[in-house]
Amino acid sequence: MKLIFSCGVCGKEETLELKDRNKTYIIGRDMEGLDVKLCADEKNTLSRIQAHIKWDRNGWRIFDGWTPESISKLGAGLQKPSSFAGTFIKRSSEYRLIPYGPGEELREGDTVLFVATGKADRTAIAKWINQAGTDAQAAFYKFNSFVFPEDREYYEGFKYKFKVLTASEDAARIQSNNIFMPANFSKELETGKEQFNSCCALDMRGSTITDLDTLRDHWIPQFNSILSQLLVNYRDYLLILVGDGAYVCFLGNRNEEDINFTFASKFLDRLMVVNADNRRKKVAEWKIRLAVNNGKDLLAEVDIAGQKSLNVYGNTITTTARLMSFVKSNPNEIIVGIPFHQEFNNKKMYKTTYRQTPGQAVDKNGFTHHYYLYEKGAFPKV
Repeated sequence: MKLIFSCGVCGKEETLELKDRNKTYIIGRDMEGLDVKLCADEKNTLSRIQAHIKWDRNGWRIFDGWTPESISKLGAGLQKPSSFAGTFIKRSSEYRLIPYGPGEELREGDTVLFVATGKADRTAIAKWINQAGTDAQAAFYKFNSFVFPEDREYYEGFKYKFKVLTASEDAARIQSNNIFMPANFSKELETGKEQFNSCCALDMRGSTITDLDTLRDHWIPQFNSILSQLLVNYRDYLLILVGDGAYVCFLGNRNEEDINFTFASKFLDRLMVVNADNRRKKVAEWKIRLAVNNGKDLLAEVDIAGQKSLNVYGNTITTTARLMSFVKSNPNEIIVGIPFHQEFNNKKMYKTTYRQTPGQAVDKNGFTHHYYLYEKGAFPKV
């Protein structure tokens, strides 16, 4: 079962797939070890949101609150007597509060909503609020509009929710969404504005003439594995999958704007290890084509086939794509765009470690692209 969480504060989406029936999945904030950590950008308007999901009674069930063994980890900062929260389930057009204790079985198409309440005028409702139970208080705030008016229309009164995907929705999402971003993507990177893009392009060589079994069983899983292993150490990037390759756009101003080149170098190093194992197993080796380029591109929100994501548009990624398509290079070379070369070619590491060979290529529109090929191990005389 797959759940798609969405935050009404920052717009972040996060996927949680329920696989392990022996595991309890914890949802909340301000505690380590959570499976889904809710957005911290709450402007102090959210009360505690805590829930857990586990396999129970032959199905996945969601329970309001944390498990008993988690209670000891609660901090005093989570107790907010001037606001309340509850967990609701929307099935078809019906809303129901999930009571504390028994929980609710999750079904395909369900939407689970964590209600966020604003600080109430306690003097006006003090008598009622002190007598009501927690569930009643949460329901009162939700259905009597004790939410901020500017939130109600856009978030239905809820600041966090998840949907249980149906099988058809899951398949459609996989087919239509080829752009991925990390959970720690910075909200400071505003959409609709130009952002610095340290772009790295990767393309598997020889995939069109390789048998399908080798591609499916070895090369593609290995390509994806290297990407996954490397990207876990980075933040603020977009991964755009294209056929038998990918673009990784490292966005925003960074101290190390050659992050794309170091990423490409690390990929080559990992590939050497993978191919050594392929030789031992009598599996055909594969090579990678790499290009890097730097500049500014527009970071934009996109909605394709109902799938919302981010994308980049502009000269940097477009030029990188042209370099990948029209420049000839060897497997041990990295194609380098002129902006990157002008910025970094004289730095000691690049000057003494890489041979830098200039070149030019003409694209299908007749435009000439200048570039350099960086090859490690062939030291120039300085």
